[in-house]
Amino acid sequence: MAKIAIVYHSGTGNTEKMALLIAEGATRPGIEVEAHRAEAVDVAEIAEADGFALGSPDYYSYMAGELKTFFDRALQHKSKLSGKPYVSFGSHGGGAKVLESIDRLASSIGLKEVCPGVMSVGAPSAGDADDCRKLGEALAEAVASQ
Repeated sequence: MAKIAIVYHSGTGNTEKMALLIAEGATRPGIEVEAHRAEAVDVAEIAEADGFALGSPDYYSYMAGELKTFFDRALQHKSKLSGKPYVSFGSHGGGAKVLESIDRLASSIGLKEVCPGVMSVGAPSAGDADDCRKLGEALAEAVASQ
């Protein structure tokens, strides 16, 4: 069975809501989807996943330290991660640049972007929720076609 790992940090719950919506969109027969808080994830274990969704709130136009630490630890598993599909997502209150940092570090460990990420201003609106589900669907399609 294929596996998608959603790794995120959420300070207020907005990014977590997005992670769960992405999980909804990615869930289908033959694909297991698990959401993990970045600060608690076992990187060696999830490096075995077939695809990733990576998310963070925007802190000063950068990702949360917890997700950055995940990337630092993931560097040790670069050979297992290289070539696997990913999507990015984030919430913000005005900066809206967090996806740039996520995408840059995801690329540096060899992950391949499926499609542009999704941003939400604060809690995801109904339109943002649809975009998150579609992001999950796109990731699931990329994983299924590997």
